[in-house]
Amino acid sequence: MIDEGVWSQSGTGLPLELEKRFGEFIGTDYCLLHHNGTAALWSAYYAVGVRRGDEVLHPCYTWICSISPAVHMGARPVFCEIDPETLLIDPEDMEKRITPRTRAVSIVHLYGHVCDMDAIMDVARRHKLWVIEDASHCHGAEWDGKKAGSIGDVGCFSMQGGPPGGKPLPGGEAGLVTTNDRRLYERMLLFCHLNRSGVAQELTDPIYKAMAPTNLGLKFRAHPWAVAAALVLFDSLEYRNERKLAYIKKIYKALEGIKGIDPVKILPKSKPAGFYGGMHMLFRPVELKGLPVERLLEALRAEGMDMGHRGYELTHRLKLFAEGFDIYGDGGPLTGDYPRYPQGSLPVSEEVHNRILGMPAFIQETPGYSDQVIKGMKKVTENYTSLL
Repeated sequence: MIDEGVWSQSGTGLPLELEKRFGEFIGTDYCLLHHNGTAALWSAYYAVGVRRGDEVLHPCYTWICSISPAVHMGARPVFCEIDPETLLIDPEDMEKRITPRTRAVSIVHLYGHVCDMDAIMDVARRHKLWVIEDASHCHGAEWDGKKAGSIGDVGCFSMQGGPPGGKPLPGGEAGLVTTNDRRLYERMLLFCHLNRSGVAQELTDPIYKAMAPTNLGLKFRAHPWAVAAALVLFDSLEYRNERKLAYIKKIYKALEGIKGIDPVKILPKSKPAGFYGGMHMLFRPVELKGLPVERLLEALRAEGMDMGHRGYELTHRLKLFAEGFDIYGDGGPLTGDYPRYPQGSLPVSEEVHNRILGMPAFIQETPGYSDQVIKGMKKVTENYTSLL
């Protein structure tokens, strides 16, 4: 690409090839590249018409970039409880928080696990809400045979980082958006694809077409070198997903015989994939006479395990959302009657958050490593009284 002078490119060459290939893989009619996953979400919020004064339902346990673009468009996040067994948005709690101002539901397939899309789509359709799937952690995951990112109105994917610890389909920095809705696709083209090759021919809306090729003046295109890297790694995506899933299932199966530590629940219709952030478990201290999680972690690490606690912080408890903030100095969505989120405002999520454990998921483990992990967890939990 350097020899050919390809330093910037959109709507042609390798970027167009990746859009077509990824759209076919996910099972959607349309796919657009962006310069990162946050930008992909921003264009999705624009596409569905999120605007100042709207509310967007969102899980309280995820990364800030999943909801921040909506806030910068003037919308207010309404944080929802997570299911304490799956760590994913709770559809029942989500429905309780719908108001006349609610415009969209933004859900996150966290750590490669797929949300209950049947329940979410049912709630959304009954209340006439748009559904945005943040599938940044789970390229290739499925719900009832359909790929994550093809079920809601728009699917958003991050391509941050590189192998093996980056997003499932990494390219350094890039993102992808998928949809089956032509109108939403054209709104994303208009919003942030200035000077895309052939954009005037792609647009069918006469108002949008008249504004091409400068459109709304934003340029979210991905770097073509990131695309080149992603295309190479695309060939091994499903292999890497299957290898990680096999490793995780082995650990999860072993947890059935280990006291005090349970796997994160995989919903029956879900086929997880990607596993950005590793694999996760739930500590149940009541089964170990109230053993502090810090003592458990200390003991597991002493056995050679790369075991961590929590992963993400709770989004609603970040200072920005917990206390509110006048972002632009004009009384924005996080001011006025913004409810704020003090400690205890989402009690289910706050309780389970203190019990989340996580460790890496391997494509190719050092021979015998998973057996050592299982042995170490059994040793620690069977001798937990010595840690009290």
